[in-house]
Amino acid sequence: MKKLFLLITTLHLLGINCQIRRDYIIKGNDSFDESDVRYYEFNFGSNWRGPEGSEGCMKFEYEIQFGEPGETFFFIPPGETTPLEIIFQTGPRDFNELPYIFDLERPQTDARVCDQVVKKIPGNIICVPQGNSACNGMYRYLVTVGSDYDEAFSNIEFIGGLAPQLIVDAAVNVEGSNSFSGRLGATFQVETNGADTVRIDATDFQGEPRGNIEWRFIAQGTSNEISLPGSLVGATVTGSQEDSSLTVSGITTVHLGEYIAIATNEHGSDRASAFITRGVGPFIIEESGQASSNSFRVGADRAVAGGEEIEIRAEDRLSDPSSTITWSYSRSESGPYSAISSGGSYRIDSSVGADNVGRDSLLRIINVQPDQFGYYRAEAVNEFGTHTSTTSLIGRQPTLALGAGLVAGGSGEIGNTFDSASGTITIRAFDINGFPDSTYTWQRTSPTGTVQQITTGGRYRITNSVSGGRPVSTLTITGVTVNELGTYTVEASNVFGDVVGESLVGTGSTCSSGSDIVRVINQGQYESGSYFDTTTNVNRFTIIASDQSGVPHGTSSFSYSRTPTGSRSAVDTAYAITATPIGAPGTIEFFNLVDGAYGYYYAQLANQFGDSECSNLVGAQLVFRTGSGQIGQNYQLRAGDSLSISAQFSDGFPVGEIIWRGPNGQIITPTTPGYTIGQGLGSSILVINSARDGTDYGQYTASSSNVFGQVTRSSTVSQTMDTVAPTIDAGSSDTVNTGGTGRIGESFQASSGETVTIRANDITGVEASDFRWCRIAPDETQCQDITNNPAYTISTVQNPSGLSDSTLTFQVGADTYGTYRAEAMNSAGTDAAISQVGQPPRVIDRFNLITISAGSSRTVPVGAQIGVAESGSVTLTATDVDGQPGRQFVWTYRNDPDGPFLPLPANRITESVDGNVGSLIINSIDRSQYGEYRVIATNQFGESTPVTTVVGGPPIIRFSSGVETDGEGEIGNNFIIPSNRRLRITACIIGGYPPADPDDFRFEEEGSELESVQQLPPNDNCFIYEEGEFEIICSTTITARTENTFGSSNQPSSEITFPSPLIVTGSSTCNQGNIVTSVQIGSDLCINSQTSFDITCSVENVQIPAFSYEWRFNGNPITTGVTQDSAAMSILSISAGSVDDSGRYTCTVQSVCGNTDTASTDVDVFEYMYVCNQNDLIACSGSRNGRSFVTVSISICDGLPLERPVCSRCNWEMSQWSVCSDPDCHRGRRTRTVQCNCEGEITVDTRCLLRSPRPDGILKCGPAGVRCNRPFTWKAYQFGTCSRTCGDSIRSRKVECVSTITGNGVSDSECFALSKPSETISCFTQPCDSCVNRLSDSDCRIFIDIVEGCNYPAFNVRYECCQTCSDMGL
Repeated sequence: MKKLFLLITTLHLLGINCQIRRDYIIKGNDSFDESDVRYYEFNFGSNWRGPEGSEGCMKFEYEIQFGEPGETFFFIPPGETTPLEIIFQTGPRDFNELPYIFDLERPQTDARVCDQVVKKIPGNIICVPQGNSACNGMYRYLVTVGSDYDEAFSNIEFIGGLAPQLIVDAAVNVEGSNSFSGRLGATFQVETNGADTVRIDATDFQGEPRGNIEWRFIAQGTSNEISLPGSLVGATVTGSQEDSSLTVSGITTVHLGEYIAIATNEHGSDRASAFITRGVGPFIIEESGQASSNSFRVGADRAVAGGEEIEIRAEDRLSDPSSTITWSYSRSESGPYSAISSGGSYRIDSSVGADNVGRDSLLRIINVQPDQFGYYRAEAVNEFGTHTSTTSLIGRQPTLALGAGLVAGGSGEIGNTFDSASGTITIRAFDINGFPDSTYTWQRTSPTGTVQQITTGGRYRITNSVSGGRPVSTLTITGVTVNELGTYTVEASNVFGDVVGESLVGTGSTCSSGSDIVRVINQGQYESGSYFDTTTNVNRFTIIASDQSGVPHGTSSFSYSRTPTGSRSAVDTAYAITATPIGAPGTIEFFNLVDGAYGYYYAQLANQFGDSECSNLVGAQLVFRTGSGQIGQNYQLRAGDSLSISAQFSDGFPVGEIIWRGPNGQIITPTTPGYTIGQGLGSSILVINSARDGTDYGQYTASSSNVFGQVTRSSTVSQTMDTVAPTIDAGSSDTVNTGGTGRIGESFQASSGETVTIRANDITGVEASDFRWCRIAPDETQCQDITNNPAYTISTVQNPSGLSDSTLTFQVGADTYGTYRAEAMNSAGTDAAISQVGQPPRVIDRFNLITISAGSSRTVPVGAQIGVAESGSVTLTATDVDGQPGRQFVWTYRNDPDGPFLPLPANRITESVDGNVGSLIINSIDRSQYGEYRVIATNQFGESTPVTTVVGGPPIIRFSSGVETDGEGEIGNNFIIPSNRRLRITACIIGGYPPADPDDFRFEEEGSELESVQQLPPNDNCFIYEEGEFEIICSTTITARTENTFGSSNQPSSEITFPSPLIVTGSSTCNQGNIVTSVQIGSDLCINSQTSFDITCSVENVQIPAFSYEWRFNGNPITTGVTQDSAAMSILSISAGSVDDSGRYTCTVQSVCGNTDTASTDVDVFEYMYVCNQNDLIACSGSRNGRSFVTVSISICDGLPLERPVCSRCNWEMSQWSVCSDPDCHRGRRTRTVQCNCEGEITVDTRCLLRSPRPDGILKCGPAGVRCNRPFTWKAYQFGTCSRTCGDSIRSRKVECVSTITGNGVSDSECFALSKPSETISCFTQPCDSCVNRLSDSDCRIFIDIVEGCNYPAFNVRYECCQTCSDMGL
């Protein structure tokens, strides 16, 4: 080719027409580019060497300003100058001067070279696929433009086989728990406590043949490569061809660094690295919930009032290297967050965490203001990761703006009271300072207590808005009806708490009122506001005054007036009981309906919205009195005579006006001629003045009315000529004769066997009257004639005035009680009158003592003493044996022997009457119904002697069931006190009736009654026994008891005992760093073999006398070595303790009363000795309690009187001395090689130094005094760090020979005559087996709690917290 180019150049210089070389082609460089890849693309002009089977692709590009180019691509085999193949041709081909171009015709398609199809692919690229050695050669690219040209050459060589290529992972951090594995390229984060193992895998995926893999190591902080496994302890290699694994066990700091795999074959090599490093990403310790003070860890929330100083701590206790902590803030939890720096109200202080691990950062907010309320978070970052804390919220609990008045206009703040009369009501709830913003919840409580959650709908509309930056919730109630009345509450809440506001929406009280007449029945209950007619035999009924529509219901009260317009007074408790609770309904209960109870009763109801009153009339229909001279009697009157007729009411209310009508039916008034009328309250007298013939004779009527009805009664006045109708001189029925003689009309009270005489005298009859007598028996209506009854004596005679007198005489007996009627008759008319003969009731009093068990029932006559167990029932019967005529039974009750008898309670009590027997049924009796039940039978002749029945049960003494140690408490508790201590026991009577007599209450000790018992105070039924110095011997029992009519009370007791002995115990634990020889029982004891020790067992409560001590070793009694220093202390001493003395020592203390306490101490005995480890280093080995030996800190053996052994199995190996380096100069040196040989392996000098000093390797030689002129010297650099973090290790440095003139390094041979400084020295940091905390104990306990133990994979808790893990037994 060179000859060809010379020929063309020469022709050109001679002026012969030839082509000119131009720069058209964009060319690559001329150097060989070796590549192991299977595909390689390059520009023409570059050379390439690749493996067989790969594909080489040449890119051809050109730049031509004018003319149409022609292109030709040639293949020229090695050693040739002419093309073997034309791969393709395009464009004009007038480049004819080169003979090897002539007559070459090739298609513009793919050509075959070296049995391979050479392809032209889009993008002006020519590729030789599946290359082999037959494809080696020159590939030429020719571009012609007219007579000009440019060319480029590329040589391609396909080599048999491939250089190795190792698989490399992406650079990732590999974390694990003690055991790690991964490929080259990875970084392994480990702990250096000797517990971790790393396996690194190396694979040659391309080498042909596969490469042989070797391993190298560069320690962290150094640059020297060492072969593995070599001297690196714990390193093992498996496999070497294609696949190889390096395992590093027991990793400490000496294992940190770069691990290199090198794969080599005859075609090349490849190397890749993995790294073992100690590093941990950050982890910020967080709190949660509400912080209890203004200083707290991040993650907790804190409510403040404003103006305080807040400290938020971010503590990263994990990162290595220490992280950088930054703070950010947001008003919203979802962000965005902005960074915080020191300044203004913020102060940020950062420091390295405890034990130089992690990072602490303190954010202080000085004088916190509302605009600083929000969310704060910390972010810790180091090269191994990022940890963002949860947020801490600084805020404030909600506070509602509350109203406090009555709102009539319908709009106001929560807290106000709203009158529903306004129609539409708007209630606003406004949180004035809470953060974060409150959420509001509305609910309504109806007047009946039903709770309703309020949402928008119907008459309700809730709107939430913001006013002045604060959240407002508004409840609007449109068109308030009774269904919307009630109490409305709103709850404003945020994370710091909630606050409730309350408003009442109500209306004024309304009391029912009306004029309806109510016919009252006995024991009925009726709504207020009516007229109550008690004409029927009514003894008890109740009026209820309820608030018909007031919300809230009004308070109720009652007052009384005799007249509608009269002054009001309190209700008379002689007739009625009033109950007026706060709220409605109120009640008034009538129980003694007599005339004095009639009147007007007013119920007043009131609430804050208004009041109302309803009135009640309690009365009866009017009844005229009967008897002589009263309306209803008939009268005979002579002309010219006068007559008085009286009209009086015997019952009824209110009293009406009495109206008189004469014979013609006309109303008689005080001005009517011939009549005189006298009017009074409830009475009137009509006087007929000088009766006139034909005018004043006839029927006279008296009438009156009230709201309950009208009453009318008439009398006939007839004219007497010669005969006058009789008029019986009748007395009043209110007159009761007890002497046995009296007028008809009067009542006669007589006992059986007494004689009664009744007189009936005619005082008007002109002619003699005939008398007829009859009797109406009790409970009958027919009057039976007794004229011919032999039991009666009737005598009728004329008196001196010519009028008839009749007497009835009889002896009283059971068949003679009743009503007697005397009737006088003559030709002019008749008259009659009646008298009742009877006697007061008498109820049989049968005293006896009866017991009724629980759940049973029994009928018992009154007068008994009845002991009823709770839930028992009893029917009391009162039998009236004397009362004639009929009777009523009135029952009353009291539960205080000194109190008054009151109406019966309403619960579970029923009254009934059957003839002469009245019954009272008391069902399911409980203590509230114990008491005295009194019954009185009444009729018109009087009432029976009250008979009282006691219903009760034995007393009940309250008691407890605990344990008291301070000497004071209720009976039933057990008391543990020393002798001569104050004792105070209380017992209270809480049940039983009749009450027990205080003199019957007593405390007893072991059956003997105690003195010093007091009642405290007298009305509480509580008693106390108190002794300033109570003396006991071991134990005693105190019992409380009393009794009443029904027997003895329960008898609760308290046991008084000495306290058990209380041993003072220690709490220290045993470990290798805690070797002591004397402990308090309860603490663990560690000793070295042949060390004496003692254990103290002492008692805390020394006031208990006479202790005895028992010592045991592993359950067996100890009889020697025990001394008792005092009654409260015993000491066990062991001399020259050995492994046989390891175990559990137990002390049992027993008091004179037999009470015991026990405590134990575990004793561990350690034995130590010097040993030689596998590296011929001296070590310390320890055994605990005779079990297998383990390596411990060398300092432990160093502190003991032990003989140190010689451990090295290594010897110095020296070569022969060299000749003198400079025999003509005094600085001449003779040298020899000095190496440490350990069992045939050359190793570091340190191992031989353990046996003997290193022999000299250099000797001076040459004549003394002859000056040397060689400008070279040794330069020693600074020593590095120890190769291990614990145990024996070395520090290395670089030493090189340098020129004293230039300072540059030269060959070490130039300094051969000089003594070379040492390149390594020994060092020791700490024992490898020490168990100490590298974090604080408190932080360790937090971590252990978080990760639930000491085996967390991402952080070696056991290494960082060894001592705490040991203390916690983990």
